[in-house]
Amino acid sequence: MTVQNLPKNDKRVLSLIKTGAENAITGAEIASISGLDKRLVQKIISRLITKYGVPIVGVRSGSNRGYFIPANKAELMDGTKAFYNQLQDEQKRLTILVNADPAIYTELIKELLEGV
Repeated sequence: MTVQNLPKNDKRVLSLIKTGAENAITGAEIASISGLDKRLVQKIISRLITKYGVPIVGVRSGSNRGYFIPANKAELMDGTKAFYNQLQDEQKRLTILVNADPAIYTELIKELLEGV
């Protein structure tokens, strides 16, 4: 699929995401302007990144909260920091789940729920 064949909704979302942290737009704002569901907006942003290689970052704190295309390396690094931290947390969760032993976690749950 070429960029010219980018689906209509993907084009709508991409057109709302500007370059530079000072132009960040939240997912809720994108949804409101485009008339799309917030979850669909998230899926489209993910697809724009993974399928088309558009370097969209999302910042969750500070004055420039929202999605934007980094204007420079500093914005790129700042934008990827939250994603990196999220990835680390997800890796911890995955490790716990993969190594879970029913005999152990059944007892753990009983202990945690004592007195409830």
